[in-house]
Amino acid sequence: MSIEKLFDDIEETLMDLLARVDEGDSKALEELKKAKIYFEDLAEILSVVDDDDTVDSIKKKFDELSKKFDKFLMDIVKVVG
Repeated sequence: MSIEKLFDDIEETLMDLLARVDEGDSKALEELKKAKIYFEDLAEILSVVDDDDTVDSIKKKFDELSKKFDKFLMDIVKVVG
């Protein structure tokens, strides 16, 4: 799936949700709230990506973040456990 197709699908889904919210669909409002959280998480993840990054450099950044997160979890286990 291309990025352009992904963004088109996201836009279509958001427009559908907004139309349903406008019609008073409370379930659509809950779905929209969930989507907002996902987009915030995605934006946070993508904030580490620079314009000149390659697939390899992005992979290295995410690997480093994963290692740091694993260390963070182990530190929590030591303190709590």
